Amino acid sequence: MPDPSSSSPLPSGRVAGAGGTALRTLLDGPAASGTVVHAGAQAVYADLGGRVVGVLARGAVHVPCAIATTLPSLPEITVGAPVTAAGGMLTVGAMSVGVDRLVGFALPALDAAATERLRVLDPDLSPARDQLPVSALERLAAGDPDAVPALVGRGDGLTPVGDDVLAGWLVTARATGRDHAPVTAAVRAHLHRTTSLSATLLLHAADGEAIAPFRTAVASGDADAVAGLLAVGHTSGAGMLLGATLALLQSHSEPLEGSPR
Repeated sequence: MPDPSSSSPLPSGRVAGAGGTALRTLLDGPAASGTVVHAGAQAVYADLGGRVVGVLARGAVHVPCAIATTLPSLPEITVGAPVTAAGGMLTVGAMSVGVDRLVGFALPALDAAATERLRVLDPDLSPARDQLPVSALERLAAGDPDAVPALVGRGDGLTPVGDDVLAGWLVTARATGRDHAPVTAAVRAHLHRTTSLSATLLLHAADGEAIAPFRTAVASGDADAVAGLLAVGHTSGAGMLLGATLALLQSHSEPLEGSPR
């Protein structure tokens, strides 16, 4: 099996990569085609019939729906370019990428100590919180699915901040053993209200999968790890961490400082 740590182009334009089990299963399944919906030197995302799959250059945040390579930058690709998934490979232009190494995206089980560690740090989550209705955040903290319509698709960008909050809540609720089924069902029912990339990431979050900076920050409560998460995107990191704190509110003891009462 090729080692994606080198990730130099292999014969016939083949590039080795790393990704999750769901992504490998998708690429090994029936052939599918689609188009590029976002293209850049660090990340390319394609919509394959409503499911978004990405290819990442070295240093890009590894999201669960993407294949990470160690290419310093990706070849120039245009939005709207055709993409195919077949035979275990995602082909974009002259580049074919496979999931040669499996990586996990699940957040480990959390206990009351996770709440306490974040309480002590008291991170500034106002960049995300100030964009969202207080009432919706309160309902989400209580596990009320009625919070979802007010949050899905709320905000700008490929992953609106309301979706980031929901993703953080879904992953953390699963890790703490909270009943997440009603909120999960509501999220699935409202995916049409957001971007295709964000909808795909919400589906991964519903399965308990999240980016490594989020998993490290929430599980460790380390100040540097939290700072690293808050630096992800414009508000994505703050949104995900806000969702995590809301999920922890009724999982363990009292509210965190700065969280909606």
